[in-house]
Amino acid sequence: MTGDVAERPQAKEGERVEQRVTWAELFFDLVWVFAITQIAVALAHAHSLLDVAMAVMLFLPLWMGWVGAALLGNATGESLDGVHGRLLVFALAACGLGMSVAVPDALGDRGVLFGVCYVLMRLILWQRMRRWPTFGGLRIEPFSVSLLVSGPLFLTGAFLDSGPRQVLWTVGALAEVLGTALLGKRLDRARFETSHLPERFGLFVIMALGETVIASGGHVSDGHLGTVALVTLGVAFVLIVQLWWAYFHYSAPAARHSLDVDPVQARIVRDVFSYAHLAYAVAIILMAVGLEELLAAPLQHPHELPQFMLAPGAALYLAGFCYARWRMFGAAAVPRTAGALACLALAATASAVPQVVTAVLVVLVLGAVNGVEAFIVETGRPLLLLRMPGRRRAAN
Repeated sequence: MTGDVAERPQAKEGERVEQRVTWAELFFDLVWVFAITQIAVALAHAHSLLDVAMAVMLFLPLWMGWVGAALLGNATGESLDGVHGRLLVFALAACGLGMSVAVPDALGDRGVLFGVCYVLMRLILWQRMRRWPTFGGLRIEPFSVSLLVSGPLFLTGAFLDSGPRQVLWTVGALAEVLGTALLGKRLDRARFETSHLPERFGLFVIMALGETVIASGGHVSDGHLGTVALVTLGVAFVLIVQLWWAYFHYSAPAARHSLDVDPVQARIVRDVFSYAHLAYAVAIILMAVGLEELLAAPLQHPHELPQFMLAPGAALYLAGFCYARWRMFGAAAVPRTAGALACLALAATASAVPQVVTAVLVVLVLGAVNGVEAFIVETGRPLLLLRMPGRRRAAN
């Protein structure tokens, strides 16, 4: 190893060496655990759908910054665990920490901190990624789009009043997310190591699920441990387990397989990992807020916005899987599509019943989806599919 550049591990003939997540990347993730908590707190204080939209808008650059760091780790391989690589990761983590600290008042007095840290993070990512051949030597690639388009919007908005800042940052966040889609087929030559990215994105799902555990257990531990509280905590735990099962039992291996076999890896990285996992992350954070509200008043009918977030979060979570499967194989699974629609129906009727009733029904929906899929797979029956336009490849 020389400097911060190293070759990937070399396999013996006929043997494949898989790239693993480094210790530095795991430390980096700790900052984003804090970021998830900050976004959850912002959503818990939302009084309108605009407040929800602004919290999600603040999450988008944090999410894409994490994705950029994951792609950087994928490109650099073993060298990321060298001295220079670790210092690079720590610099990115510092930028993420500054953005996360700014979240509560990012649209107020801490806007400059958020905007400057964002631009520094994108600058570091762009400067490092341009040294690696991931994008086949393209001059205009996602990292340069983020720096040259979103960067000025965030930096300019940081010095404006709240209203104009919201507009510029929303445009910048959308440009950040949609940049890879707008580049289209120009990214078709991009190549990625196929074991590292699924592990990285699976870890982010674990981080988000950790927020649901903290939201549920933390509230109960601070209050009276009566029968109602313990039963409600049990419902929350079963729900969290169902979320884990829905992702890791079948969907995570399918995403890994798709990245392995699809000739256009960039499309899988964009649609399945960047976009679908964004939906998973937002959905889990919404459910974390809903679970905290559930544990606070399980027998109360919801009347404040955060108390309504559980069922819509579950609907978005299942819809994300439908989108991912469509982009991978050309068809969405009927059980998850039906589950998403059922959760939307529960969201529409949530005000009519106590919060715990909605939670139990969401658990039943998720359990039915997971149970039906397990039965189909274990018995060798064909999966029920909803074929959708836009992908010519046959559904698997």
